[in-house]
Amino acid sequence: MLGGSVTIAMIRMIVSIGGVILLFFLISESRFEKRKTVVVCLLAYVVLIAATCIWYAISQQVFARMGALVTYLFFGIFAVWISRDSVYVSMYKLALVFYLMSVFMIGGIEIAVFFFGKNVWADIAGRIVLLGLIALFIDKKVKKTIRGFSDYVEYELDRFSVAIMMLSLFFGIAFILNPKIHDQTPYRLMQIAMNFFLTGILQVLVFRLYLHIGIEKTYKQENQLMEMNHRLLERNMELLAAAGEDEAAERFCDNAAINRTLAAYTAQARRQQIKVMLDVELGSNPGIPNIDLMTILANAWENALYGCTEAKKEDAGREGIIRLMIRKKKNKLVIYCSNTCKAEAGMEKGLPKPEDSGGIGVMSIVRTAEKFDGEYDFKYDNGVFIFRLVMNIPADGDLAATV
Repeated sequence: MLGGSVTIAMIRMIVSIGGVILLFFLISESRFEKRKTVVVCLLAYVVLIAATCIWYAISQQVFARMGALVTYLFFGIFAVWISRDSVYVSMYKLALVFYLMSVFMIGGIEIAVFFFGKNVWADIAGRIVLLGLIALFIDKKVKKTIRGFSDYVEYELDRFSVAIMMLSLFFGIAFILNPKIHDQTPYRLMQIAMNFFLTGILQVLVFRLYLHIGIEKTYKQENQLMEMNHRLLERNMELLAAAGEDEAAERFCDNAAINRTLAAYTAQARRQQIKVMLDVELGSNPGIPNIDLMTILANAWENALYGCTEAKKEDAGREGIIRLMIRKKKNKLVIYCSNTCKAEAGMEKGLPKPEDSGGIGVMSIVRTAEKFDGEYDFKYDNGVFIFRLVMNIPADGDLAATV
């Protein structure tokens, strides 16, 4: 620490705490909408700055030993609360942000010591420049991938590995911020640079490893979805052919393509002695491209038929029932589907297990729903599987029926 007045301490805190908040939200997303996030962060920012400046004014020595740790602890609790990531992913991102904070904080001090005779304003300017360079690099080069990395960490990286990655960051930070080391020599500078390099390169290697694992798995899932949708299209053609011409098909809605799909699957369910209850209010233009809506409905129907079939295998006396509701309200399309299922069906990370839903059709529904910023929900309730979906109708939805 280079010392200084309370004013200097306040400026340092404004830069350091502001930098931590900026970096954290470059690599993370808030659980709240943008306006609320800004207000909450500004309040936390002001409280932390005021508290640290008061502490610094009371006891500089105690603050030098414990200030960074306590400040980071309080910000860490706040960040975990406001982040949409899981707790352990948020903790890893916090460790990474604290590591980056060490880079611009210690970098500013070393610049002031070696080039400007321990000038406190050079320290502050150095921190601002380094913070700006780090933030610019993250925003332009890695923000999108590191945010997407959260999903891969969630599904691929075990918690023990996350803990090891965090420990490596904390050990590196502890060495750099050791308050008992006061030597300012070129050798000390080399130690700091080497520590930053080794700690950073470890994170990059692990990041790239699991990023490629996640991308490869996603690629395989995409291929499986394409194959499944191709088979599903062939099956739909068979069902539609069996359902007969439009005039002979039962009428459920005004959209011809959707009506044929509903009629074909309803006939299929009745042949399997499954009771079907439909409540469809849909005009000729659903607002969503027919191909996307048919993908969702066909997969939902296939899963429902599979669930009813498995329930009957488990208990021959159970009645198979499928309920489907479709509504278009202003710029929203709402779909509700429930069906009889096995009593012991399970969920994994908010989605039904493939063995209980007949394959990866659920993923096809999810991918299609996400194209329209849809909100979806899957759950089991006493032997009944329930699927709910709300999709935003695009502004050009008037053309959707023809796509």
